[in-house]
Amino acid sequence: MTVPFSPEELLARVLAITRRTYGDSVPITPVIKVGELEINILDRQVTAGTSRLHLTGVEQSLLYLLAANAGQLLTRNEIMDALWGVDYVAESNVVDRHIRNLRAKLQNDWRKPRFIATEPGRGYRFVATFSEPDERT
Repeated sequence: MTVPFSPEELLARVLAITRRTYGDSVPITPVIKVGELEINILDRQVTAGTSRLHLTGVEQSLLYLLAANAGQLLTRNEIMDALWGVDYVAESNVVDRHIRNLRAKLQNDWRKPRFIATEPGRGYRFVATFSEPDERT
């Protein structure tokens, strides 16, 4: 496997080895569920609440990376290294552009983050949100 690799390729290889070793009797459903967000890597589906989102491959990988590290600060360099590899040379705002596009699809306002919080000058953090039931009685 060459570096950098996508999480999807790694997962596909692990599933193939598991299937060869144990047969089809081991069901694996790699789903990350954080707050209102659910990311299904195998089916390449992302849902936020009741809405199904249509993301590009880079946006889905970025969201997966952030959600898998929920609560942890990821710098722009860490994100670039994880998604494009350490040898990738890009303009300075490539991560910011993808974050902006992802936020637009998630309907996430940077001033009141629901999923992706910005730490100015440091990086981004995935914040889990939970719908609070309306307690007016």
